[in-house]
Amino acid sequence: MLCELQQFDNSKIKNILYLILSRTIRSCRATTHADLATLKEPVHATYYCKKHGKICKPIFSIKNWWHTYTKDTIKRIKDFEKLRTDTFQICLTGDSRAIDILGKIKKIKPEFAGLLLKKKIKGIFSSPPYVGLIDYHEQHAYSYEMFGFTRKDELEIGPLAGGQGKKAKDLYIKGIAEVLINCKKYLQKNYNIFLVANDKYNLYPDIAREAEMRIVNQFKRPVLNRVEKTGQLHIQRRFFI
Repeated sequence: MLCELQQFDNSKIKNILYLILSRTIRSCRATTHADLATLKEPVHATYYCKKHGKICKPIFSIKNWWHTYTKDTIKRIKDFEKLRTDTFQICLTGDSRAIDILGKIKKIKPEFAGLLLKKKIKGIFSSPPYVGLIDYHEQHAYSYEMFGFTRKDELEIGPLAGGQGKKAKDLYIKGIAEVLINCKKYLQKNYNIFLVANDKYNLYPDIAREAEMRIVNQFKRPVLNRVEKTGQLHIQRRFFI
C-alpha cells in the first residue's frame, strides 16, 4: 500500500493519510453497534448487542480497517480523477443562519462571485439536523481532535443535549427558518429546496411559515437500515419547498 501512495505528490500524501486515519478511527470507536450515533458510554469488553441480537465485541485493533480504508481511499481518488471535470467547486464553512456566501466567494474567486450575483442559485438539496437526536460535535470528536478544528457546539441546531421539549422544538423551528431566510437572498425567483428530515414532531410546516415559504410536496419513507437500531420505526420525510 505504500507503493500505491508513492504515485501521489509528497505534498498530498499527508492529507491522504489524514483522511484514511479519520475513516479508520470512525469505524473503530469504542462503543456498541446500537450506539454509534450517540456514543453514550465507552465499551472495552464483549456485550449483548441489541442491534444484532447476539454477543458482540468492540474492535480491539485498527489494523483491518486501516488496510480496508487505505485501499478504498486510493481507489476512490483514482476513480474521481477519471470522472472530475474542469469546473470550479468550493466548500464554505460557517453558521448557515448568517454566513455571507457571496462575500466569502468574492475573496476566493471574484469572477465566480459576479456570476453568482447575476444568475443566483436555482435550488438547495440538504439533510438538516434533527431535533434532540444527535450531538454532532461529540459524535465526531475524534475528527476535531485529530485535525485541530475549533469546536462550536453552541452553534448546533437541535442538539441532543437540548432535548426534545417545547423549548428545544421552538429553537429548532427558529434555527432552521433562519437558515432558509439567509439562503433566500442567494436564490433565483423560482427556486426549489429539497430537504430530507425526520420530522416526527411535524415542525416543518411551522418552519416553512416562519421562512415565508410553502411546502409544495412531501414523500414519506420508513428508514429500515439505520446505523443505530432502537426498535422504533423512523419515518423520513422529503420536502419540496
